[in-house]
Amino acid sequence: MLIETKLRPPHLRAGLIARPRLIRQLDGALSARLAVVSAPPGFGKSTLLGQWIAALKGRDAAVGWLALDGDDNEIGRFLTYLVAAIQRADPAIARQVPVMMQSSPLLPVDFVLTSIVNDLAQRSGPLFLVLDDCQFLEAPEICRFLDALLTYAPACLHLVVATRGPLPFGLANMRVKGQLINLDDMQLRFSLDETESLLNEAQAMDLPMADLVTLQHRTEGWVAGLQLASLSLEQRAARADFIRHFSGSQREIAEFLAGDVLDRQPPEIFAFLVESAILDRLSAPLADAVLGRRDSATLLRAIEAANLFLIPLDAERHWFRYHHLFADFLRSRLAATRDPAAIAALHARAADWLSANGFTSEAVAHALAAGEADRAAALVEDCAMPLIMASHLNTVRAWLARLPRDLIARRPKLQLAEVWIQFHMSRPQEGARTLRAAKRNIRAAIAQGSLAGAEAEAMLAELRTLTAGVISAADRSRSAQAFIRQWQDQVPESQPFFKGTIGNILGFCSLSLGDLDGARLASLRARDTHAAAQSVFGVVYSDLILGLAEKAAGNLQGAAELFARATQQARAELGAGSYAEAMVAIFEVELLYEWNDLGAAERLLHQHRQVIEECGLVVHEMACKLHLARLAAARGRHDEAMAVLERAERLGIEKRYHRLTAAALNERVRLLLKRGDVGAARYALLARGIDPEARRPETRRPGADLSPSTEPEYLALARLQIAEARPQAAQRLLDQVAEKMRADGRLRRLAQVRALSAIAAYRAGDALSALAAAVDAVAICAPQRAMRTLIDEGSAMREVIDFARGRMPSWSGDTPAGSYIEELGQFCERAERAPAPRGGRRADPDFSQRETEVLRLLSAGHSNRDMARALGMAPDTVKWHLKNIFGKLGVANRTQAVLRLQQIGLGGEAARG
Repeated sequence: MLIETKLRPPHLRAGLIARPRLIRQLDGALSARLAVVSAPPGFGKSTLLGQWIAALKGRDAAVGWLALDGDDNEIGRFLTYLVAAIQRADPAIARQVPVMMQSSPLLPVDFVLTSIVNDLAQRSGPLFLVLDDCQFLEAPEICRFLDALLTYAPACLHLVVATRGPLPFGLANMRVKGQLINLDDMQLRFSLDETESLLNEAQAMDLPMADLVTLQHRTEGWVAGLQLASLSLEQRAARADFIRHFSGSQREIAEFLAGDVLDRQPPEIFAFLVESAILDRLSAPLADAVLGRRDSATLLRAIEAANLFLIPLDAERHWFRYHHLFADFLRSRLAATRDPAAIAALHARAADWLSANGFTSEAVAHALAAGEADRAAALVEDCAMPLIMASHLNTVRAWLARLPRDLIARRPKLQLAEVWIQFHMSRPQEGARTLRAAKRNIRAAIAQGSLAGAEAEAMLAELRTLTAGVISAADRSRSAQAFIRQWQDQVPESQPFFKGTIGNILGFCSLSLGDLDGARLASLRARDTHAAAQSVFGVVYSDLILGLAEKAAGNLQGAAELFARATQQARAELGAGSYAEAMVAIFEVELLYEWNDLGAAERLLHQHRQVIEECGLVVHEMACKLHLARLAAARGRHDEAMAVLERAERLGIEKRYHRLTAAALNERVRLLLKRGDVGAARYALLARGIDPEARRPETRRPGADLSPSTEPEYLALARLQIAEARPQAAQRLLDQVAEKMRADGRLRRLAQVRALSAIAAYRAGDALSALAAAVDAVAICAPQRAMRTLIDEGSAMREVIDFARGRMPSWSGDTPAGSYIEELGQFCERAERAPAPRGGRRADPDFSQRETEVLRLLSAGHSNRDMARALGMAPDTVKWHLKNIFGKLGVANRTQAVLRLQQIGLGGEAARG
């Protein structure tokens, strides 16, 4: 008697993620003899085939299904079920076979094959036969039968097999004939879109994009890993923390991998997997050296054939790595089953082999893991600069963090490597201190004669390069520019990386001072030098500055092309997800946002956000935070946007990076005024020392000149003046700013200024000036399809556009300007229909009951500890409520919050409760 469920495709539960890309690939089986779906456990092979079968049946296709198990590795049982599966697709095929198999004293294998082939030859339409879990088939007679079936069956038969391991028949001949379709684990992995559909749509988890990206990276799109993670997430409150630490040692993942994978392996495979897991990548010679074996090549072939989460890294299959979660799981098993001294010995042997074979960078990690600090320090000195030139800053940072501080303090090469990290991590003050210490060590070494010649020359060039970088990172562009010009020509030609880096720093300084031509010239020269030095990082950074110059000039298409060139080179040379790629991508987000492609902007931002926040210059972190706030506001999440901007302002003050503080202030004032909170906007300016009654925003800094870093303050002040019914004052202020931008050729920001000028003039009743400013703004934005510059100014901008449209014949009809205005109007209308942010001109912020209790104690002057004790909360919970309260009030600290409450008339009420 047959088990009927073995002959049915899997039940497709509701909420499965559609995979049209893979379904289309499987549809290629219509023109192929064999389709193979091969992947480790948990990659959704059976589910995918079930979805495809359902689609085929919807087209009236003939489909047979057989789910195999260990008992089917016997020729008689296998043929019985195979014939039954074929007859489910077409009852006319092999009708006499069951009787013959029951009555014949010997198994009639040839009769079965002949009957199936001859009956198939009578069919006019295709027949699909799916064999699921083919890894159970090992018997030689079954292999011979399937080989013969594929050889002699007519073209109407399409065999589809799913397997975790090697197939029981050869594929080489079919590949040559083009009769094979193969889907492996690389194609079966969930994309980020599919991960989002699974977790946020099908399972309604409502995870932010940053968490989705982290899970996607940790699981590498492994479907079972994502599903197991989601089961754990359902039971946890601190989801972000769980996701951040998600690994193969998590209980659910570990149980799955132990029960379904590792415990089924022979002892020698088990031992090899566990001990080789210390290696981030492995080859047969390396594994032999580390594990003391001679058969690693054979074992690796067996592991790969068994689909045990082993991923080849090259076409020749010399190098491999384990899936991230599988590697985590194996390492946890290693720690649980081996003595620490034995594990350290494995790492020491790995360091020996890698160092001897020229893989210095990988040897460092193993020397550190083996506890050999001096050896690790020497290795870091040898490979830190090549890694920095390739943008692998996080790797160098991790190594330095594990070395003893006194050891670094004695080695100036390590100190300079640390400055590179501090420079790129927006820590210029720390960088300056480390530079001074390194300078003392270098001078002492030169005086003692232990450092001389070309080595001394190179270290001095590196020292000066980093000095320029640290000055620039501290937002002192003019000082950095002067320092570079003083000795730029003295950089030896033998040090092209330092020469190119100096050029890039000079290009960035020129850009930040509004000198676009100077930025282009310096960056083009730097790019040539970096190309000679074969520094991918340097070339990418040169292209980034060139792109930023085009963006500032209003040439968004040109910027996009330069960014794309930089990204392509970073991926080609460094692989996907590098720091070099991230620092370009964070500015590509701005272009996508400007073109109103919010979904693509959010995805790209969250894909690279973590890298930038961990290791990025202030300018990159500044862009990241501003994009987060703008996207949140565009999606209607105004409280979130305000909180991000408040953090950005604090960061700008902490890092002494004035352009970040000013840019965040301008965005915060815009959002406060959008929700009608004029008082909070005025207070935000006052809190930054800007007097709204003054004619210039530099009241706090007498004699300061208008510059790109202070311009956002002018815009914020003009916004407030418009909101306070002083549009003529705003006009005068904005005209002053526009004149400087126009002279510099910085049209992107000029478009924003002219949009505000148009609103101010329209509110002042100055129709001619409003029309001129609106025409200016549209003339800059329309050719580049720039949308958000005008959309973000809200209904006031739409009023001006409608006013100007009736007076500008070129803005109607099928003209380029007309189509742009039409599209802009549609976007503006949709944005206005979106839920408006809470608040009005005098509306009180909406506080929860718990926030009201915190406010009462805050107004009465209680400390965080007092509040926690009085309300029975943890101190961190009090901090969380205060952060939300500050965001709603639009303030940065406790004092400002109390003043703001008094200003809106809630101070006494809050204190009284």
